[in-house]
Amino acid sequence: MSTHDLKTAIRLHRNGRLQAAHDSYEQLIKKWPDDARLRSLFGQLKLQMGLSESALAELRQAAELDPQDKRIALTLARGLAAGQRVDEALNIVHRVLADDDSSAGAWATLAAVHRNRDDHVNELVALERASELASDDVSILIARSNAEAANSFTERAIETLQEATRLSPRNPRLLNNLGALYLRRNNLDAALAVLQQAIEITPDYATALSNLAIVQHRLGKLDAARSSAERALKSAPDNIDARCELATILMAQGDLAGADAGFSAALRLASSHPGVLAGMAELRDRQGRADEGLEMIAKVIASGQGSHDLRLTGAGLAKRLGRRETALQLLRPLLDSDGDAVESLDRTTRRRVGFLLGDIHDAGSDYRVALKNYDMANAVLRPEYDADRLYEYVDSIVAAFNESPSDGDKSSGHSPRRLFLIGMPRSGSSLLNAMLAQHPQVRSCGELPVARQLLESSGIFPNKIMELSQPELNRLGDRYCAEVAAPPDTRWMVDNTPLNFFYLGGIAKMLPDAIFVHCRRYPADCLLSCYFHNFLDPALGFSFDVENLQHYWMNYSRLMRHWGTHWADRIVDVQYEELVATPEAVMSDLLERLELQWSDDILHPENTGRYVSSDPHAQAWQSIHSRSVGRFARYRPFLGDRAASIENLA
Repeated sequence: MSTHDLKTAIRLHRNGRLQAAHDSYEQLIKKWPDDARLRSLFGQLKLQMGLSESALAELRQAAELDPQDKRIALTLARGLAAGQRVDEALNIVHRVLADDDSSAGAWATLAAVHRNRDDHVNELVALERASELASDDVSILIARSNAEAANSFTERAIETLQEATRLSPRNPRLLNNLGALYLRRNNLDAALAVLQQAIEITPDYATALSNLAIVQHRLGKLDAARSSAERALKSAPDNIDARCELATILMAQGDLAGADAGFSAALRLASSHPGVLAGMAELRDRQGRADEGLEMIAKVIASGQGSHDLRLTGAGLAKRLGRRETALQLLRPLLDSDGDAVESLDRTTRRRVGFLLGDIHDAGSDYRVALKNYDMANAVLRPEYDADRLYEYVDSIVAAFNESPSDGDKSSGHSPRRLFLIGMPRSGSSLLNAMLAQHPQVRSCGELPVARQLLESSGIFPNKIMELSQPELNRLGDRYCAEVAAPPDTRWMVDNTPLNFFYLGGIAKMLPDAIFVHCRRYPADCLLSCYFHNFLDPALGFSFDVENLQHYWMNYSRLMRHWGTHWADRIVDVQYEELVATPEAVMSDLLERLELQWSDDILHPENTGRYVSSDPHAQAWQSIHSRSVGRFARYRPFLGDRAASIENLA
């Protein structure tokens, strides 16, 4: 056999160029049909391409050609597990382990079988044993990291991959997986760095390019994200994740027709892919055709191909459509006899089910059951929260910005001017952002970390910023505006990152003509809305515990009072309850402050055709409503001792 040709096929395979690898393997097998290893590799590739039956045929033939090769036998076991033939797979693995229970490969394969059964607990147990036996095996460390992530041990998973990178620092797969974990933790800077490193090593690495596109999307760099996704597809046209991400980016850019074509092409390649179906359903929702999206998901689930993710997506869509019973029916396999999330689910899925059940019962006015599910979801995976650290951080900001800005701080500024929506999460900033984005002279860049990155990465915030000269501050402002470019004829560019309230003083100094809209809401309602929401951003980890929420709220209030003392002329308050009760009056006052003419379009945030978002999973907006007002009053009878402390927030 030509070693060069085989290495070429393997390289194409590893780089995600599946169709090209398929063609190469096929040509090699025509020449050497009795090569067991070659057929085993070809079977592995076909598994990745979703060609299950053909893959199993190749893997069985490989095992028949060389029945003594344990590696080939274990590869067959993996294929059988992927095809849900778990008992047969387990028989093979147990047979190998009976001969040699010190086989790291056999333990790793046992883990793969458990993974295909969604048994991530036993998957991790098997991989811990495998890594004890082969501590320097990078592939086992990668698998262990994946299992740790599946069990919601994200920090452990990152540490495992960091250990692996010390063994193999220029391994692009390692770097890609590490980038994906940083992405999961919303550490976009770290994700960007390692993914770019992976692509520098392997420029046509489609999976890394696809992940890079997601990072760039979340950073608001939509053009760069689109370019990365297109590069991924040029390298691997059959890469479903890249095709799905490109369609998602087009949707974020407002190109709904392009997104439709992209998702449709992806569905032709993989008709039951959960991510593609979820994306298409979201698109149909935005197009005002949510029923079609739900029907599409229901058909796949009815055919027996519905994953947990797809059931959750469908149930969430059904809930938004007001179909409570349909939502519960879709979740039924994930619930126990009492209607609660099954305890055997992995923690991330169980938390998602709990929050969604809470939302469904909340919509049905069954507040006791809703609260029970919200409490369970918040308790499943509660991040650490350092109350002392936050208090000290706010203290340091207050101490650093202890003087009002001088007249010398003011300048003509930038065009377009910048508008920052700040406040607690769930305080109405997203609604206000969607309304403002309908104005013909306003654009939104969504939620971006740019201001935080500029101020924190340079080490100047909070203590050193007062030492900067105005030209140095202006250069920071120029960098922010370059990162968040605006289309022509835009007078105001909106940054809807609520936690920018921490950085108000720094932003005000680097953008002297910026305006801040402080989105406010009745504290008890706002706190419960945070507690009832499944935030993915680690910066919002305080929201999973009522006491932590109260502590965070008090420090937020303390800091906003401080900013109001020094920058009152730059801050406009918008009260959520007033916004939804009398939107025309509230928005008229705000537009007058921004020196903009009235536009009826702003009263219709549900018309999202012009809305561009940096959030890859932003949902279509409903029309303005007041259903969320008075939430605390509805839950007060069921909160027990927590009610009084929540109600006393000021």
